[in-house]
Amino acid sequence: MALAMATPWLHPRTRVYYLRRRVPDDLKAVLGRNEVRRSLGTRDPKEAKRLFALALAELEAQWANLRGGARTLTEKDAHILAASIGEEFVAKYHDYPSRQDLWNIEAGGDLFSPASIILKPGESALDFFNRPLDPLIMVREDMRAWCERTADWKLARDGLRVDFDSRRELVRAIAKAMQIGALQLRDMSQGRWTPVADGKVSSAISATSKTLKAHAPDLSRASGEVVQLEALIEGWLRERQPAAKTAYVFPRVVREFIAFNGRGDATAVTEDDVVRWKNSLLQQGLRGTTIRNGKIGPLRTILQWGVDNKKITNNVARGIKVTTKARSVDRKRDPTEDEVKQILAAATEAHDSVRRWVPWLCAYTGARVAEICQLRKEDVYADSKIHVIAIRPEAGSLKNANSERTIPVHPNLIAQGFLEFVASAKSGPLFAELPPDRFGSRGGNGSKVLGRWIRSLGMVDPRMQPNHGWRHRFSTLSRDKGLREDVTIYMLGRQKSVSGAYGGYGLPMLLEQISRIP
Repeated sequence: MALAMATPWLHPRTRVYYLRRRVPDDLKAVLGRNEVRRSLGTRDPKEAKRLFALALAELEAQWANLRGGARTLTEKDAHILAASIGEEFVAKYHDYPSRQDLWNIEAGGDLFSPASIILKPGESALDFFNRPLDPLIMVREDMRAWCERTADWKLARDGLRVDFDSRRELVRAIAKAMQIGALQLRDMSQGRWTPVADGKVSSAISATSKTLKAHAPDLSRASGEVVQLEALIEGWLRERQPAAKTAYVFPRVVREFIAFNGRGDATAVTEDDVVRWKNSLLQQGLRGTTIRNGKIGPLRTILQWGVDNKKITNNVARGIKVTTKARSVDRKRDPTEDEVKQILAAATEAHDSVRRWVPWLCAYTGARVAEICQLRKEDVYADSKIHVIAIRPEAGSLKNANSERTIPVHPNLIAQGFLEFVASAKSGPLFAELPPDRFGSRGGNGSKVLGRWIRSLGMVDPRMQPNHGWRHRFSTLSRDKGLREDVTIYMLGRQKSVSGAYGGYGLPMLLEQISRIP
């Protein structure tokens, strides 16, 4: 009896063809599932046969690699694997090379150079920590993270299991391939054109990239047709118009899920797919709260938008829970008084304004580090002879409506010369040397710069919060020194009660209250 040939499977509801294959018994434990199902993205039977052959060959190669066990990549192997990433990148922008905004050529030239993280000859540790802030430091960090995510996607897609050193080789090879591709696109944008073979654009690279945006299908398609997750992302962004950071994080997380799941059809996603993703994230060591709020949460939000707008019928992520027991070793703590003294003493000796003033301002206001880092010169002024710090949305995004507030400048800040520092600053951002992040905010970069600096002072306990701990300490001192609870809530910019939402607070009373902080 002749064996039946593998053929595309037609989905009975969407009428879209799929690759559907049973996972061999020896790979079920590795893949964590019994069946592989991938959308071919077409209803045309002839096109489905062509795409099926390609997808099947790719799947068989992946399984062959998995059966081969862990392997070591040579430098040559890593560059061969990375070459396809660079080709896809160039092909993506081939027609409009000047629109390339994924790879920063200036930062990409020495992405993994140790020069920025080691002492130079004759440089003291103090001089090292007081170096001027590198405006590209955060750009390089984001680019390195992108290369790592892309390497993990590539290895998973090809079914390759490698050791730590091999993964590092691949990450660095991807960075070099992207730099070469970016330089090629720059030449093309200046008229030095280089032809690229057709058919090399991969939707998967868009799924793992944080800026390459896949072309979403039309959202007006009739019910019962394929609805891509990319389409739900675009519709959600268009309707909700979230804050810049949310508009970046949520689509990125959903694209991570697409890359993991191997298909982007929202109508084909099942609860089992989400559970497999959850289990994979747990195996990677992510904390339960991170998976629940930072991973499944965004996916659930995007899918719910699809349900609310009649694009899909069910939110399969709604019922997925992550129940992990909180460990005392993971519980964060505030800086001790000795640590506070050490931080503030070091801040007093700092040469740059970020390290010099931000810790002191956080200590005497209880404000979030991001709120302080985005202050402008015009946000510090005198009102009825009382100097105040105004935290306003005009300076940058705030966490919520209660975050907008006016805080008197503590007498000790005045004694230290804070007002003179403000007077000497140019109009605009007080901490202009702090580069804005990709969302235009100085707060994210400020948190990273200060966190690393405080750790460099010898405070390496991972449970100690080098930035957010100031808010907890301010709350503790307010309680110890007898500040009114409603005043403390107001100065911290936290949620008010219904009655507390009416009226405001007089500056003389606020100054008297905040002056109780020693």
